Amino acid sequence: MKYLHSFFLAFFICFSLSVQASAKSAPLTEAVDLRCNYQVEPLGIDQMQPQFSWRLESDSRGCMQKAYQVLVATSPEKLANGEADMWDSGKKPASASTGIIYKGKTLSSRARYWWKVRVWTEDDVVTEWSAPASFEMGLLHEEDWWGGWIGYATGMPGRVLYFKATVDYGKKPVREARMYIAGLGFYELMINGKKVGDHVLDPAQSSYSKRIYYATYDISDCFTEEANTIVVAVAPGFIGTPKLRMQMLVYFEDGSVAALTSGEMRAITAGSTMYTSIFDGEHFDAREENPELFEPYRPAGLMNKVWGLAYNTDEPVGKLVSQQMEPIKVMESFAPASVSEPQPGVYVVDAGRNLAGWISLKVAGMGGKKVRLRYAETLRDNGLVNQDNLRNAKSEDSFIPATDEEFSWEPKFTYHGFRFVQIDGLEKAPSVDDIQVRVVRSSMERTSSFNCSNSLLNDINTMVLNTEASNFHSVPTDCPQRDERMGWLNDLTVSMEPAFYNFDMARFFPKFFWDIVDTQGSDGTITCVAPFRFGARPADPVCASFLLLAYNSYKFYGNKSLIIDGFDNMKAWVDYLNSRTKDGIVDYSYYGDWCPPREFLVHPDSGVSKYTPGLLISTGYLYYCAVMLSQMAVVAERPKDAAYYSELAEKTAAAINREYWDEEAGGYGSNNQAANSFALFLGIVPKDRIQRVVDNLVADVVAHDYHLTTGNLCTKYLLEMLTEYGHKEEAFKIATQTTYPGWGFMLANGATTLWERWEYLTGDAMNSHNHPMMGSIGSWFHKYVAGISPEFDRPAYEHFTIKPYIFDELDFAEGELQTVKGTIRSAWRKKGRTLTLDVTIPAGTSATVWIPDADGGHSAREVGSGTYQFKTRIK
Repeated sequence: MKYLHSFFLAFFICFSLSVQASAKSAPLTEAVDLRCNYQVEPLGIDQMQPQFSWRLESDSRGCMQKAYQVLVATSPEKLANGEADMWDSGKKPASASTGIIYKGKTLSSRARYWWKVRVWTEDDVVTEWSAPASFEMGLLHEEDWWGGWIGYATGMPGRVLYFKATVDYGKKPVREARMYIAGLGFYELMINGKKVGDHVLDPAQSSYSKRIYYATYDISDCFTEEANTIVVAVAPGFIGTPKLRMQMLVYFEDGSVAALTSGEMRAITAGSTMYTSIFDGEHFDAREENPELFEPYRPAGLMNKVWGLAYNTDEPVGKLVSQQMEPIKVMESFAPASVSEPQPGVYVVDAGRNLAGWISLKVAGMGGKKVRLRYAETLRDNGLVNQDNLRNAKSEDSFIPATDEEFSWEPKFTYHGFRFVQIDGLEKAPSVDDIQVRVVRSSMERTSSFNCSNSLLNDINTMVLNTEASNFHSVPTDCPQRDERMGWLNDLTVSMEPAFYNFDMARFFPKFFWDIVDTQGSDGTITCVAPFRFGARPADPVCASFLLLAYNSYKFYGNKSLIIDGFDNMKAWVDYLNSRTKDGIVDYSYYGDWCPPREFLVHPDSGVSKYTPGLLISTGYLYYCAVMLSQMAVVAERPKDAAYYSELAEKTAAAINREYWDEEAGGYGSNNQAANSFALFLGIVPKDRIQRVVDNLVADVVAHDYHLTTGNLCTKYLLEMLTEYGHKEEAFKIATQTTYPGWGFMLANGATTLWERWEYLTGDAMNSHNHPMMGSIGSWFHKYVAGISPEFDRPAYEHFTIKPYIFDELDFAEGELQTVKGTIRSAWRKKGRTLTLDVTIPAGTSATVWIPDADGGHSAREVGSGTYQFKTRIK
């Protein structure tokens, strides 16, 4: 092992993670944060072999798990007595504490189970049993659903329909109650006039012909001793015609059970929401409110002018699946930055940043008068909103108060991408106190922080985070504002990695993996977009995101199930791509390295690169997918597949080198930034060619005055390969450019989220101002500036790398990640020629820390859990 630079005394200072125990006390180690399917105490799961995980906490440095034992029981009493009547794993030698697959007795619908774990550390000391945790199953079989789908065939298109029933349980004490519910397109559940839960835009999007998501609610505390009204508002959403299926089960203290199914939710009315559309917005007329809606009223007869009778309706083909990903919620509420009046009586709200959601507006004295809200990302020169880039999406809400009394309103079944909102129809100017901006997204927790001495890089990181957050709405969308909002796989290929760093994606991305599977044809083809409402079949080969979702879910979280259960689907896609080769080269490309700067496009209004061969990119992704599939085959214990796809990768690499290597130029394809950085990233460049490729890559960067010429994909590889191959300062200059093209140029032109193109464009075209596909720099901050990287071979941060690169123009950088194993921290600071590196390694993990030295290289040090400080001399 190379030692630190000889002329400077390097020292290694270790601090324990907690106060040191006395010499007589044994170190305390315990298993905490028990999760099932990466959730705390989940309800309604339907995976027959769920996955368990836990973290270790220890006041002992270098603490590692050597073995574990899991007990699962049908009651907390049995568990406490050590009676594991469902599963006793026995002592299992393993260092893994995530992705532990249940292998006990068959789990039952609606049943609740309790579990606990203990671990053995490396010195063979066994911990106490953990505190117990539980999980509850949902409705596992079609026969467990007692009611069918209902709807209203007579129409009321665009309206929100309200399905209602009244139940009266008298004074019988309720022990617990559950609601299992799916309302398509979106629904809101209310009991006795109060909304249940805090979900919005539920259920999650899916290919409704394949699977439909239902949620499980604990409604044990929702009932009174009087008659109880159950109302479900259902909006068209993405499916067009509202449909409902639900099942309520109430368990009483006396042991009896009452059920209410959708078959008994026949009373139906239309209410005050006159029209709602995902893309066009929502119109609300308070004068149309039905005063009987939440009253314990049972409509007489079959129907009248107010109430209709819901029909049994054609069932969506898809199977009902428990929604285990985080629901969409209102994640932030705040007053806008300003309100202006560009024209008399027309007011424009500036939220202060581009985002996804809506606004809430409070008015008075507006009885019977219409207030219109128009959402947009940019303004025209006259100060009014510019909706040109929304294309066919109207993105407009309106409401009419019933009286002159104070009235607050916000939409429920649509959302908008916007920074500005134009308000028409008010009789007096609103104040910022009358307005609340609602930020709406899938509710994954933030898991990262990054900060450095360069404010521009910090602002870019914030811009990436804002963009990611704006595009999580049960699928990873391309944009939140126009007539699209689709889960594009080509964008996700490079934008998913920063999301894995910045948010807890352990449940969100697996859901999207199955969305892709649901698009798959019998020939193995997948589609460019999932759910499949747009794009093409077969997908462009750049859609390596399909495999990367499973690959990274294992690497970051230890999730084996996606690899095991989805292996044949991934294999079928790779086999299809291989079938589309001629002499080893894939024969089609739609997008390639999409949307480089305009001068590098085949046509200014296109997104296709003029100089980066599309078939090179397609074939490169076939190689990349074959490599990943070979590695995942090892995890799935499929040795023949591992060997086959490893061989396919070698053959594909040889074909790329044969077809696209230019010996005279010393590079790949047209010898540009995209082709050369992509070849280096793939690792297909023979050793004797690497230096020429790197030299040509750097020369191209210098020739363009340290500006990129890459599109959505190869921008990632450009920064990473420059950094890894000894040209970190060139990468830094690209990252910190404030002139076109670059992230700093976006910021200099008022951006708070990433643009779809490197250019500032606002017309009726591909001109989204909130698009994550250029956001791969987000992972560069964590992997190279802070230097934290997980490893596929020892997943879920069981072992990881800390290898920060020290940039000349940075005085310090620090990054922190909340992982499945605990908090990882890497922070470095320069003072003169001394570099101090502080790292935190959680219990149950180990790391290779690469310490920068005065020669511009790194020296490796293997460390166990604990907090450490390294000091060394630098240039």
